[in-house]
Amino acid sequence: MPGEVTLTSQVGKEYMPVTGGSQLAYVLLEAKPSDIMAQVRMPLNFSLVIDHSGSMKGAKLRNVKEAVKMVIDRLEPSDYISVVIFDDSAQVIIPSMPANDPVGMKAAIDRIQDAGGTTMSLGMIQSLGELRRWNIPNAVSRMILLTDGVTYGDTDRCRQLARDAAAAGISIYPLGIGADWDENLLDDVGQLSGGTPAEFIRSPNDAMTIFEQQVQSAVAVAVRNAVITLNLPAGVSPRKAVRVLPLIRDIDPSALSDRRVVVPLGDLEKDTAQSVLVELMIDPRPAGLFRIAQAELSYDVPVTNVIGERVRQNITVSFTNDANQAAQVNALVMNYAEKANANRLVTRVLDEYKRTGKATTKLAPNVTRVLDQETQAALEQLNQGQQISQEQVKSIGNKTRKLTQRLDDLLP
Repeated sequence: MPGEVTLTSQVGKEYMPVTGGSQLAYVLLEAKPSDIMAQVRMPLNFSLVIDHSGSMKGAKLRNVKEAVKMVIDRLEPSDYISVVIFDDSAQVIIPSMPANDPVGMKAAIDRIQDAGGTTMSLGMIQSLGELRRWNIPNAVSRMILLTDGVTYGDTDRCRQLARDAAAAGISIYPLGIGADWDENLLDDVGQLSGGTPAEFIRSPNDAMTIFEQQVQSAVAVAVRNAVITLNLPAGVSPRKAVRVLPLIRDIDPSALSDRRVVVPLGDLEKDTAQSVLVELMIDPRPAGLFRIAQAELSYDVPVTNVIGERVRQNITVSFTNDANQAAQVNALVMNYAEKANANRLVTRVLDEYKRTGKATTKLAPNVTRVLDQETQAALEQLNQGQQISQEQVKSIGNKTRKLTQRLDDLLP
């Protein structure tokens, strides 16, 4: 039935001035499951892939094991779970099975010991095999991949396995604990698979919270295969698109063509919006109301046999000769644009620092003002030619992609 998902749109300016040149317009699109989806609960097909190399010794491995046992307790008997551990080899310690023996499963987790080096692809291969073992109707298939180090000699293989996972409908959610893991690789693995960039576990004590969030995220999935398409009329062309909720992520330019923007959203979670901000260039228009785009959201709800449902909405702006009208802006949309730009520029600074050991790009005050004090202080150290730690690099990257989650300063 229709109504499973709401699609809303806002523009940066409802009134644009009549000028002789092209103008930039912002369009914010939001997709969110409606209240009628509150009781939907799809079965989970979970695989936890845990680094147990020698560097995980002590508090890291101890806290991660407790977090994995918490995950087991959170699952329903209709859910499936497997657990794979890896160092420079890989071992399936819980083969994929219904989560109906928590005592036995947690005993297997307790037996994990630290040992060896780090070859992440071996754990990923075993995990994909377990996730494919059963045909579980309508299941949410996810790999939770945790490491604290740099994998050796198999980064290309890891990326290809992420593509293989995407082709099989399996999303990977990487977790990096400590300061020594490769954030570029884990971000790629997550995004290539249709999951998320890596989540940073700064302290071993935070492992429980992060794993809890991963379970809650999977349980909340109510809608599958969501895609936003923005169809554009003549005289309107896309310049850039960025996902702004729940995380800030630039959308690959290949998603933009002359008259269309296509953004796969994947899974939609109950009570959680996914939002996309699109920059459009609009050719000159006379005074009047004009449609600048038509937004379309397509999605599936497999548990109710809804496949390929579509919601459409026209997006309009008025061109005006009234300067007062043309000066009005939508504070929410422009705040998203500001924070997306801040994330983009901070990412550029961090990439430069990781490549060269220094950062010459200076951020303007209007960029740094949306950052927290810790991030501002670290960036100031870079501006002064000082070094920052790998933990700070990871923390800054993790926090700036979450800037739009701070709702207190997004409202007028």
